[in-house]
Amino acid sequence: MGPPDDDVAVLVPENYRSTFVQVRDCRNSSAHPSTVRVWVNSLGAGAYIANDNPMPVGSIVVKEEFAGTDCSDDAELILWSVMRKEPAGYNATGHDWHFQEVTAPQRTISRDGNATCIACHTASECLVRDLMCTEP
Repeated sequence: MGPPDDDVAVLVPENYRSTFVQVRDCRNSSAHPSTVRVWVNSLGAGAYIANDNPMPVGSIVVKEEFAGTDCSDDAELILWSVMRKEPAGYNATGHDWHFQEVTAPQRTISRDGNATCIACHTASECLVRDLMCTEP
């Protein structure tokens, strides 16, 4: 899917690091060609950690993707992969998640919708966690 319409808002709050909970530390990702770290807003953090299904409407999950192996070096931050849980009926195929990719540091939306993300997020191990996928 190409870039979204101009009226689509960026789902990554600018202050997410000071207001969200880090739920996954810096690690390599087999699904994303990068090193990642995951943050969840306070509404969804407990549910994410408890593996709740479904996550609460309004939950926002931000996966920081880094070109290098150092998640503390923002010069290496290349992308945010974001999911926001929407009300029932928003996106049946994507379990009512709004998927978005935002380039860093420009904060421009490169993809909006589940076209790219859904193939991995509907794997059986993700379905039991409301499309949340993690690696050990």
